[in-house]
Amino acid sequence: MAAVSPFPSREGSPVGFTELPMARIIAIANLKGGVGKTTTTISLGAALVDRGYRVLLVDLDIQQDLCASLEVPTPRPGLADVLFSLLFFGRAELSEAFVEVHGLTVAGGYELQQVETQLNPLKDSESALQFALAPHLDQFDIVLLDCGPSIGYLTRAALTAADGVLIPIQTEFLALNDLPGIMSTVASIKARLNPRLKVTGFVPTMYDGRTRHGLEILEEIAAQAKRCGVPAFNPIPKTIRLAEASASGRPITQYAPESSAALAYHRLAIEFERCGGLKNTTAAVATPVALSRPVRSVSMEERMAQGQAQRA
Repeated sequence: MAAVSPFPSREGSPVGFTELPMARIIAIANLKGGVGKTTTTISLGAALVDRGYRVLLVDLDIQQDLCASLEVPTPRPGLADVLFSLLFFGRAELSEAFVEVHGLTVAGGYELQQVETQLNPLKDSESALQFALAPHLDQFDIVLLDCGPSIGYLTRAALTAADGVLIPIQTEFLALNDLPGIMSTVASIKARLNPRLKVTGFVPTMYDGRTRHGLEILEEIAAQAKRCGVPAFNPIPKTIRLAEASASGRPITQYAPESSAALAYHRLAIEFERCGGLKNTTAAVATPVALSRPVRSVSMEERMAQGQAQRA
């Protein structure tokens, strides 16, 4: 069956796209695997929920690690069904793939590998995710898209739908060395498909301030961010607690709320709120969860100084 094209040109917008306050759509992307994309999607999303935001997570990795990490039951129909239905029949209902868990709404499902292989050749198909999300953007304040480590169809669809891209970078040489790949991809999508797309910032992950190498890479990430004109957020520490949280099926903010990783993601949520132009529409003031340890925003310079002191 030939695909129909329900999409107008990129200059057009889905019906109702600007009638109500719209959620910010942020892709969490990096072409390098194992840098903390899924962990950041879950943990940042959960920290934003704690601040009073309505958050939708979309699992666009064919391995479905986000759904596995939150023990999300497989929805039927799932995300693959929605995208196929939209492209081939011109209609779909993304909410059928929504699952509520730990205060988050999650959209995922099975057979995303078929989406990659079958939709990739179709002309103008990258806008499918944007149009699937459009009717639901007034229901959320922020949509986080967890992308796989490739420039396949699903990643291109995410970048086409997104307002911004948050790039997790593991604080190791090889991960930093791959940064030009995702930056080039963002520039290409911005030029061809999504002129509003911007890099929201870099998130250093798996940071060990006790090592010279970790500190040097952190400094280089900050330098690269300055050259690119984007924020470098405070680093997420390397800790076994994050792996334990995934195994438990809960976000780190619930599994170990007083851990260094949970506090780091709460700091990231505060920084992201300030840089991302988020507006909480569910309450007059976003109220963070009560923590016995206050969450203080620490500058990158302070973080580097702390690392140097630890090594001294």
